[in-house]
Amino acid sequence: MKLTKTVFTAAIALMAAGTVYAHGHDGFYGRVEQMPAAGSAEQTWVIGGKTFMADQRTHIDSRRGTEIKVGTCVKVDGDIDREGNFFVSEIEQKRDSRCTALTK
Repeated sequence: MKLTKTVFTAAIALMAAGTVYAHGHDGFYGRVEQMPAAGSAEQTWVIGGKTFMADQRTHIDSRRGTEIKVGTCVKVDGDIDREGNFFVSEIEQKRDSRCTALTK
């Protein structure tokens, strides 16, 4: 019983830490390397070498009247849902210089 309580307490602490991280970070910046085709049910994005799964909750924010495409600099924000799962809340287009600074 004591072990179960300890494991449960540790799990709650980790979930809380993950929630703080999700809300307190500055997002992930990178260039779009792969993105889903328009109207595709598949919502896999590869940004800055990392794979992200978008869904109906994800807000795609283009700037300056241009569409996000392969090579575009973006910021990925995420959150933790009620079940404790990470999801991409927003993919936001950023100035090209924001990603150029990452490669220097």
